Parts: sequence; structure tokens; C-alpha cells
Amino acid sequence: MTRTPITLTLLALLTGCSTPPAPLESQVLLRTNTAWDGSPYPRYPDGPAELTLVKIHIPPETTLDWHSHPLPNAGYLLAGELLVETRDSNKQVSIKAGDALAEIVDGVHRGRTDAQAAELIVFYAGSQGVPLSQPAPATTPLTALLDSIDQRLHIAHAVALNKWDSGQPVEAPEREQQVIANAQSQALRFGVDGQRAALFFADQIEANKLLQYSALSRWHAVGSAPQTPRVDLGSQLRPQLDRLQRTLLSQLAEFDRNRPAHCPATLAQAIAQRARDPQQSVALIRATTHLCSPQ
Repeated sequence: MTRTPITLTLLALLTGCSTPPAPLESQVLLRTNTAWDGSPYPRYPDGPAELTLVKIHIPPETTLDWHSHPLPNAGYLLAGELLVETRDSNKQVSIKAGDALAEIVDGVHRGRTDAQAAELIVFYAGSQGVPLSQPAPATTPLTALLDSIDQRLHIAHAVALNKWDSGQPVEAPEREQQVIANAQSQALRFGVDGQRAALFFADQIEANKLLQYSALSRWHAVGSAPQTPRVDLGSQLRPQLDRLQRTLLSQLAEFDRNRPAHCPATLAQAIAQRARDPQQSVALIRATTHLCSPQ
């Protein structure tokens, strides 16, 4: 009987010293009735509601295909950086880890990464039977070709980082000749004249080097390069360039079969309509120097 008061006293002391629960914290990441490009959201799809939450990993130096979404959706970037751009209205937005994005409904767009992979969570508010996304309608042969040229130019930044780290020069005559010779040897199976392919890829190489020289000059001016994750030149970037080579040859053949009547003017207008910084525009012009040359 003498232990009961002691036990009650200890319980009272312990209860009095307990830590109160931490207050609830919440943060609204996104609330909007318009997409990131300013377009208003339409009504939700008809039918039984269906919510979908998707985790997406996009490798470094990757450009997604043009696509659209028939339903409202929003993304939250967990890691990396992602550039999202539209095809028709030439708008773009860059987001980094911790940013939320209200995606476009119906408008054709795509995302692309730089040297760092991107990981994001996307929430779709739809209805049963409605696809989350769908491929964009076919573009003109010129637009498709310019898209792939853009992808190749986009890799220049990652190549320049490798050159900065290794101290290697931008000029790599042996590698450049290998690329041109390989394109020339594959040209016939894609329906492209060998000399046409050689000249076209020589232009791609020179345009890529313009961007590399520009990036290296900026980094030398400040004494350092960006501290972004590197993408290996030999095991990752060059295989990606080799895959793009086959795509470009196929698209070049299609362009030659459907060449615009006023090719130089049409090409200049197509380049001018693309939203980009001046250096990228100059590089694209250099990459298409001989595109409209007489065959």
C-alpha cells in the first residue's frame, strides 16, 4: 500500500514534463485556374472521375517528344531542372527542384533536361478512359528536321563541360572526320546523297562548336564552369549523338522530298519563330547553312 502514492507522484511528474505535439504545418504549392503559359483551364472531362499520380524520371540531356494533355494536371519537380516549351506559341518556362507547374491542356509542348536528370511527380485530374497524354500531330518535314537539329545543338553545353574539365580543345579533327564519314556511309540507305550528308553534318559540327566556344568563353570570364552534374562524353553523349545522326538522315531525306517552294525564306521564318537566346539562333542558322542549297 505504501507504493501507490509514489507511483502516482512519478506519473504526475512524467505527464507534466511531456513535450506537446508539434503544430501542423502545411504549404500550398499551387493554386491556379490557368496553365503556366496563361491559357485558362477548360472544364474537367465528362464521365466518372479518375485521379492519377505519376512519378517520372527524365535522364540527362533528354528531349521529350511533342505531346499534349486532354485533361488538367500539375507537376512538382523533386530534383534537377526542366525546360518546358510550346511548339506553336513559342513560349517556354524553366523550373528547378521545389517548383510546381500547372501544365497546359490540349496545347502541344515538350520538356527537356540539361546535364542533370529530372524527377517529378505529376497529378492528373481526369476521368476513366481519357488518356493522360497523347502524341502531337505530325509536323512538316522542315519542323521535324529543325527539332532534331535543336536536340543536337542542345548537347553542346554538356560537351563543353567535358572539354572544360579535361582541358581538351573544342577542335577534334579526327572525331569530326569520323562523324562525317559515318554519315556519308549511311546516307544511301536513308535515300540521301553522300556528299549532301557530308556537308549537312559538317554544318552540324561547326554549329555545335560555336556553342561550345561561347560557353567556354563565358566560364573563362568568371573563372569557373557551372557545378552541374557531368554527363560522360564517351559512354553517354556520343551514343546519343550517333542515334540522332540516324534520325537526322531520315528527316533530311524527307525534307528533300518535300522541299518548300521558297526554301530560304521558309527556313528563315521557321528559325525566327523559335523562342531562343541569340546564340542559339546563330547556331541554328549555322547548322542549316546549306539546307536549301541546290541539289
